[in-house]
Amino acid sequence: MLVNAKEAVMEELFHQYIDQLHMKCICERCKEDVLALALNSVKPQYVTDESKLAYIKAELIDKQKNTTMLVTLAEAARKVNDHPLCENMLKGRK
Repeated sequence: MLVNAKEAVMEELFHQYIDQLHMKCICERCKEDVLALALNSVKPQYVTDESKLAYIKAELIDKQKNTTMLVTLAEAARKVNDHPLCENMLKGRK
């Protein structure tokens, strides 16, 4: 089984910092849009099973790598905030 370790790490960071991202909407569509944008901006890193995710997460101890991923996540959240595609926000524009 192949697992994109960056996806697991990015999801964990997203849930950890969701309040600091100041998102207008936190519906599933907006969350998924943020994660998709962020993941498309980073190089995937695959492992053969979930037990090896710990090695990738250990890399985040490096402050620079952690900061880089947080900046990527924040930029994705800003883009979604500026142009949300969910039904909740589109209804408010009418």
